[in-house]
Amino acid sequence: MRINETPFAFLPDDCIREFGEEKGRKIYLEADDIFSKLEAEADYKDNEAIRNHMQMKLLPPMAYYKALLSEGYDKDTSLDSVRKETRRTAEKKKASLSRMARLPFAYSIYRMCVRNFMAKNFPAIGWKTEWVRCDGKEIHFNLHSCIYWDMCRKYDCPELCAVYCENDDISFSGLLPRIRFKRSGTLASGKGYCDFSFSKSTPSGRTVLQ
Repeated sequence: MRINETPFAFLPDDCIREFGEEKGRKIYLEADDIFSKLEAEADYKDNEAIRNHMQMKLLPPMAYYKALLSEGYDKDTSLDSVRKETRRTAEKKKASLSRMARLPFAYSIYRMCVRNFMAKNFPAIGWKTEWVRCDGKEIHFNLHSCIYWDMCRKYDCPELCAVYCENDDISFSGLLPRIRFKRSGTLASGKGYCDFSFSKSTPSGRTVLQ
C-alpha cells in the first residue's frame, strides 16, 4: 500500500511546496517507503477498525515524521510539518461534524449513536474505554489504553502522539455551538488516561447546567 492511497494523498505536493522539488520528492519517497514497511509489518489483530486506523490515519503521519527525522530535521521542526498535514484531515472531519451539529437535536442524536460508534470504531482490542456518563447533559468517557499511544511508543516516537491528540480539538470544534468538547489531558501528555467530555449546549453556545 502507498500513502497516495490514503487520506494523505496530498502529501507529495505538500512536500514539494514546502521543501522544493528535489528535496520534497526525496522526503516523500522516503516517507512512502517507510509507510509501506510499517503497513506490511503491522498487526491489525484481524479487526477492520484497527486496520482502518493504522492504514488511513496513524501510519502515514508516522512515516512522514520518521522520513523528516532521517533527513536531519529536528523533532520540533518535524512535528510542525506533520501537524500541518494532519490538520488538513482534521479540518475535513470538522466540516463533516458541523453539518450534523446544525440539526436541532444534534446532542440527542450524538448521544444515541455514540456507544455503538465507539464499540465499532474503537474496539476493546485496541482501546480500553471507561464510560463515566452518557445522559441528557453530558457524554463522558475515558480511554485507558489507545492504539495510537501504543504504536508511537513501539516505534520510539511518543512525542508524535500529541499531534494526533491535538486534532481531536480541531475535529470536535465542528460540533459547536450545540455540543462542546473538552478534556483535561491525554496519555500522551502524561495523564493516566485520555478523557473525552461532550456537553450539551444551547444554540448560543452556553453549556447546559449539570
